[in-house]
Amino acid sequence: MTRRSLVAAPALALSLLVAAAGCSSDDAAPPDTTAAASTTAAPTTTDSTVPTTAAPATTTAPPAPTGAPTAADAAWGLYNAWVADDRAAAAQFAEPGAVESMWQAVHGPYELYRHCDDGEFDTGGCLFRDRTTNHTIQINLERRGEAWVVIGTFYSEE
Repeated sequence: MTRRSLVAAPALALSLLVAAAGCSSDDAAPPDTTAAASTTAAPTTTDSTVPTTAAPATTTAPPAPTGAPTAADAAWGLYNAWVADDRAAAAQFAEPGAVESMWQAVHGPYELYRHCDDGEFDTGGCLFRDRTTNHTIQINLERRGEAWVVIGTFYSEE
């Protein structure tokens, strides 16, 4: 037996089995061979001018603050920008979250309380106090290379 006849033999046996099952009754209608042909779907085409993926959304991050040479200069830079209501100037000295929280403070005649602490661990802080109300603004700083940047602010009415 050749290889071709080995492959064709099971197919022939299956065909005979199906035909025999269809001939089990004399008054049965012949099987409908057109139904199988009509179920074949036509191939679909795609329009090559329509992109298949959406373009990524672009977001513009604010530029990183450049800071100031001393902790006091960075704190005063943020404070003066806040007094002038200039968020763009504030962003030169402080992180976006620090700018947002600074704008939550109530305006008043604040003074630097004592001096800014620029500790040995590249972190520091400055406290501004309004003597008429005792409100305070705590400014937290971090040394980044040769510059000091405001990383957070905290306003208190007590």
